[in-house]
Amino acid sequence: MSANNKVVWSEGMFLRPQHFQQQDRYLEQLVEARTASLGPYTWGVVELAIDSEPLSMGKISLSRVKAIFPDGTPILAPENEHLPDVLDVPVNARDEVVYLCVPMKRPGSQESIRDQEDFPQARYQASNFDARNSAASSGESARIQVGKLRVCLKLESDDLSGYAAIGVTRIKERLPEKPVELDTDYIPPLLNAETSSVINAYIEEVKGLLDHRGSALGHRLSDSGRSGSAEIADYLLLQVINRFEPLLKQITAQPRLHPHSLFLELLQLVGELSTFTSQSKRPPEIPNYSHENLQLSFAGLFSGLRQSLSTVLEQTAIAMELVQRKFGIFVAPVTDPSLLKSASFVMAVKADMPGDLLRSRFPSQAKVAPVEAIRELISAQLAGLSLRPLPVAPRQIPYHAGFAYFEIERSGELWQAMTRSGGFAVHLGAEFPGLTMELWAIRNN
Repeated sequence: MSANNKVVWSEGMFLRPQHFQQQDRYLEQLVEARTASLGPYTWGVVELAIDSEPLSMGKISLSRVKAIFPDGTPILAPENEHLPDVLDVPVNARDEVVYLCVPMKRPGSQESIRDQEDFPQARYQASNFDARNSAASSGESARIQVGKLRVCLKLESDDLSGYAAIGVTRIKERLPEKPVELDTDYIPPLLNAETSSVINAYIEEVKGLLDHRGSALGHRLSDSGRSGSAEIADYLLLQVINRFEPLLKQITAQPRLHPHSLFLELLQLVGELSTFTSQSKRPPEIPNYSHENLQLSFAGLFSGLRQSLSTVLEQTAIAMELVQRKFGIFVAPVTDPSLLKSASFVMAVKADMPGDLLRSRFPSQAKVAPVEAIRELISAQLAGLSLRPLPVAPRQIPYHAGFAYFEIERSGELWQAMTRSGGFAVHLGAEFPGLTMELWAIRNN
């Protein structure tokens, strides 16, 4: 077959319409072959407008469409082509995609018809056009015939063989004496993601979630001044958010954004966020990108994003401020009572003395108790909550050279009183030169 081969032009040849038709076929397949290799999914809707008024009469009508069919045929209507005839939706139609169709090219078949002819598979309808001579100052016009694409609207249940088709909407249902109800969640195959109000809403939601989560993490890290391993995880999560937030703003500000490109960028975001927000530390199952089913593709993707960005990330380690009061007593208020039931408490202590001596002396000289009971314990010279020396700093809190770490034992009657207390109190029975104390609450998983 040589239906698409180049015409060999030579001097003295007798020109016939077939020569120009063959040259058209060659140029069309040349453009299609060259552009098809530039990337996947090079067809879809760019702009689409559906009339709302005919829906009340059980009809579907397009007022504007700009698209490229799967076979590479472009359409811009009503500027260049005729809009398709109104589609009458049968009563009780439900869950059916409406397709914009154009007859496919068929070698050896008639491609165009005139008004008085009837051939359903012809791609073009002959139409008169007054063309001006753009190479002459007079601009003389001549009437020529041009071909307008013979597009039509068809239902999913219709016979679509022989047509290049592209989905434009989905009928949710059409009841008797009721208007046609369209599926507002349907996303047609697109060349510009922002053509879809559904994708636009998804994007704005993710932007808001990224901004909210980034601001919360930034505020937490700025206020804490810590550098424990738990905070490192917060920094890494903030790094992911700070990378994708401006990227998403930039790519969605482009005049045209292909949905496949958007899908791949957001897929990376889902994968990275799952490291911090998923119990398994692995990404969720996301449906593969389907250009003909963007609704399924993006619904699964944005569900994963929404879940990751909405997960509440609690601080694992919380610094509790120790305030010095009279008579050598330090007080740390408990602002979150749930910590007394679900957290371990660690004291970090530093003094101008050898570390071994500090670890051995501090537990016997420090009296830790509920703030309501500390004076009674001091007066009666009774022991407070036990302090157990730790060999190393817990990974959730920062390590600093010279500090010794002690865990407050959560047992005994005094601890039961502590669970009902408003805060910790610490009293030192001896002098510790250059003393620095910190109290940390570490949430248990």
